[in-house]
Amino acid sequence: MTLSSHEALDRLAVTDMIVRERAARDAGLWSDMGAFYHQDSTVDISWFTGSGVQFTAATREAAGGPLYTFHQMGASAVTVLRDRALVDSNCTVHAFTAVDGVDVDVVSYCRLQWRAQRDGAHWLIAGLRSIYIRDVLAAVNPQQVPELDLALLAGFRPSYRHIAYLAEKSGSTVRDDLPGVDRPETVVALRAGERMWLTQERIGAYDGEVYLPNP
Repeated sequence: MTLSSHEALDRLAVTDMIVRERAARDAGLWSDMGAFYHQDSTVDISWFTGSGVQFTAATREAAGGPLYTFHQMGASAVTVLRDRALVDSNCTVHAFTAVDGVDVDVVSYCRLQWRAQRDGAHWLIAGLRSIYIRDVLAAVNPQQVPELDLALLAGFRPSYRHIAYLAEKSGSTVRDDLPGVDRPETVVALRAGERMWLTQERIGAYDGEVYLPNP
């Protein structure tokens, strides 16, 4: 497929925006991170649901806690249609924390699903979801392994089992209906909603599995 120069530049601009947003987030540059989000953006991931502004504030607050996270971003597939774009990014999230006094690294493999909206001369993030693949809990010191509650662990979905386990141990919960490869229908529904949004004319309010236009 041959791209026009405008289409190629749009893809580059959108990809650069996503990379810079994650880099700002991991570096704790909160003003820079927040500037990448559209005023009507919506984020819905394992630990947070709300607007881009709220997401930035919640991320900043969480950064002061016992969990240290960073993102390894892989290649992204960008689809542009006029003033909107969808981005499918390969991502590995590392979360360092302690479980019962033992240092661990929880590694989550996922595909981040971004929405981008052109705003004047710039692209901004209009939405963020995630497709969860698998996660792994590894001891930082191989000779010091935490004793996990295997019965509790078995009750969580395999696509984000250890994320949910850590949340439970810290007194919070992770929803059981997030898009994950262990439930293919949730991935199909998410991707269908993303394609529907791409062909709409404006950002709408989140309602269930798809974003519906405002009246």
